[in-house]
Amino acid sequence: MNTKNSPILLKILAVMLVLLFVLSVVGLNYGNHLAGTAPGEVVLDTILLAVPLVVLYSSIYLLAAAGQQRRSQGQISRRLSKFIYFMPRIAGIVITLFVGMFALDVFSEGNSLWEMLGAFLIHASPAIVMAIALALAWRRPQIGFVVFLVAAIFFLSFGIRRPENLIGIVLGISGPMAVIAMLFWADWKWQKELTV
Repeated sequence: MNTKNSPILLKILAVMLVLLFVLSVVGLNYGNHLAGTAPGEVVLDTILLAVPLVVLYSSIYLLAAAGQQRRSQGQISRRLSKFIYFMPRIAGIVITLFVGMFALDVFSEGNSLWEMLGAFLIHASPAIVMAIALALAWRRPQIGFVVFLVAAIFFLSFGIRRPENLIGIVLGISGPMAVIAMLFWADWKWQKELTV
């Protein structure tokens, strides 16, 4: 690849990712609009949907920028190295909280306290496992790579079983987890080039 064109290609990628972000948010919220959802709920849904989408698209850009810099200079700058180190950990926390948030739905079902607590633990178990794995992966990025890749595949299986939810699951859960796994991989495999 011609290194003179790399900054231009990264700018093009950034513009494309911003456009994809906007299209993703609009596309995922279009059903709310058609269903006549209250404007306040649409705004709240938009904010919630933006969280994993920001993780997804910003991580893709970070991986592309780091890969380009690694190819052209043989190492990754100190500033970008810090992003490679911290981004999967911070994004892992964010996506774990996002997944855990879905467990809160059980408290609106009107069951007894013990039934709701049991259902909460069952629904929160993926987030609990991810939080434990993230704690283990903090100093061992290879663990983060494996766990988030497995989690991405696990959640993707729900989309495959229910194709009408596939795009939402890929953009909102599996895609961000797969990219977080790739960031952990980059942190693990590029340690010699990283100058944190």
